[in-house]
Amino acid sequence: MGPLWLVVLLLVTESTRAHNTTVFQGVAGQSLQVSCPYDSTKHWGRRKAWCRQRDEEGPCQRVVSTHSLWLLAFLKKWNGSTAITDDALGGTLTVTLRNLQDHDAGFYQCQSLRGSEADTLQKVLVEVLADPQDRQDTEGLWAPEESGSPEGVPVERSFSRSLSRETPFPPTSILLLLAFVFLSKLLAASALWVVAWRWQKLGTSPASGLDSGYDTGHLQTLTGPRSP
Repeated sequence: MGPLWLVVLLLVTESTRAHNTTVFQGVAGQSLQVSCPYDSTKHWGRRKAWCRQRDEEGPCQRVVSTHSLWLLAFLKKWNGSTAITDDALGGTLTVTLRNLQDHDAGFYQCQSLRGSEADTLQKVLVEVLADPQDRQDTEGLWAPEESGSPEGVPVERSFSRSLSRETPFPPTSILLLLAFVFLSKLLAASALWVVAWRWQKLGTSPASGLDSGYDTGHLQTLTGPRSP
């Protein structure tokens, strides 16, 4: 790693401190998983999105968002090599970047969508390392910087690891979906029972009147006319 690249890393680190940006590092060719925790109560019922910024303060272009039906947000949705999934009850948005390349490095945001507006859940800086040795050098470089600025915000780092299988569905979201399906079926069954009961009530009332009239006439026929 050249001196110029080391200086760039130092400048980026100092910049991210001031803006509470979380740094995630991954190795080229591997997968990187980014987790953005949030307040599930505050952002209840909202779709989530992952967007990319041209620079730290520039506009954020959306890359991928969760399913349009909020209850299906736990299903992983892909756009190219980027996937997003949301644990709505647990309050964790997870973004997977598969087969990292140098052009994937840059500034991103985890967002909570509110109509045409978007709230920032977490600012993210993705760095792509050429090999594990570069990652170790970066750790040694950044270690003394963490204690050098008492007023700065600590920068979180996450290193990529090979994903042999897909991340399982968040159990809290599955329970939410199952509860919704069960409630829907219960309401549908109740509505059908009410409709059937009302039709049965409307159908038996006229029939009862007809049967009553038939029985009276038949009885008069059998007994004959009354004497004056």
